[in-house]
Amino acid sequence: MINFEVARYVESCNEYTNKYEYEKLLKDWADKERVAKKVVEDFKKRAGELKGKTLLDAGFGNGTFIVAFAEAGSIVSGIEINPVLFDIAKENIKKLNIIADLKSYDGYIFPFGDNSFDYVYSTSVLEHVTDAGIFLKEINRVLRPGGKAYISFPNRLAPKETHTGVWFLSYFPRFIAEIFLKKVLKRNSIEELNLHFLSYFTLVKHLRETNLEIQFEYDSNHMIRKFIKRVLGFLGLHQSILLKTIMVILVKQK
Repeated sequence: MINFEVARYVESCNEYTNKYEYEKLLKDWADKERVAKKVVEDFKKRAGELKGKTLLDAGFGNGTFIVAFAEAGSIVSGIEINPVLFDIAKENIKKLNIIADLKSYDGYIFPFGDNSFDYVYSTSVLEHVTDAGIFLKEINRVLRPGGKAYISFPNRLAPKETHTGVWFLSYFPRFIAEIFLKKVLKRNSIEELNLHFLSYFTLVKHLRETNLEIQFEYDSNHMIRKFIKRVLGFLGLHQSILLKTIMVILVKQK
């Protein structure tokens, strides 16, 4: 079933034409249900209780996270730009009798009013949107004051670029990386995936144009990790700056 859905998606959009990227998509797709359950628990621990709260999944893909949040008691809505993924998600939630308000959108303006949600969730999406600044402004707009967004995206400073598997690719300007992929590796990944290289500092820059602030987190069972988090926090840096994935909670100021 999973392979059929992946094939249906790939054939419709002509993305993931490289073998490495396609096989990674297969693996990630097959692992989504397990990951979704872990994410829900992490969300509750870091952002807050989900039961009875309104939540927007921005870029819901095949709908796996929609299901997980709904089963945790959230009142879930979602937006997706790809029409095939939209249809797959609708089919999947219908089979499981999940109620969710799913909408397609243009990749820019979220089709919801101001201050509509308690939470926004978006993972592995920001690096694929054409304008990350607009995306974050829209999250800011639809969140209620005091609301929180759970955001994650690949760290540009990680040595191995997540989607292509090419070492140090993201260290270069995007246009140079695209030329290298096309001319040397004969891959069109950046254009196909609308791939952008983002860092923690990119995020901070865009957040200055919103009312969103990064929630610094210091809990740890290990004293050394707790110390490192404290030092980074003192410097205005979230601990995920050291990881291959930037994973932060953003809070909309009241």
